[in-house]
Amino acid sequence: EASEAVYEARMSGRVLSVTVASASGHVIVERFYERLPETTQMLWRRRLHEASEASLGERGSAMLDASDFARVEEGCGVARHGEDCMVWCGVGDVRFYAVGSGQYDEFGLAEVLQTLVTAIAAMTKKRFDESKVFEHYGMICLALDDIVVDGHVESVSWDQIRRTAKMKLAAET
Repeated sequence: EASEAVYEARMSGRVLSVTVASASGHVIVERFYERLPETTQMLWRRRLHEASEASLGERGSAMLDASDFARVEEGCGVARHGEDCMVWCGVGDVRFYAVGSGQYDEFGLAEVLQTLVTAIAAMTKKRFDESKVFEHYGMICLALDDIVVDGHVESVSWDQIRRTAKMKLAAET
């Protein structure tokens, strides 16, 4: 019965994972929206790395300058693994990855990454380096948790994400 629910979710589609990493490969934030054993998570990280390696190099096609953060949807790299779609891009010294299935194809995943990058740009004053991202780690986690909920895209508006994060922070104090 549980495997039927997973099958149905994959057929209608869902975001399977979103990862934010440094240029050196350190994972900063990572969310898997299905329960996966650590070995399977490591396999997905390797697939993403192998698929994106050439286009995230110094002058790779999926690399954007920090000033071009608003163009993420245009510059994403894309690959498929079976039924699943993988999308990635680099902005400054930060790398963004998403995996999805069904309706969350390259266009849906690029929108997720664009929303996340826009949120991070607002938080870090458009500075995409590892230290600035770590400085805003908590807010980035709140933003990502508002963008994707249980594998489904809930919000793509920075204003709504910002208001929700502020309300969550105010409720905790």
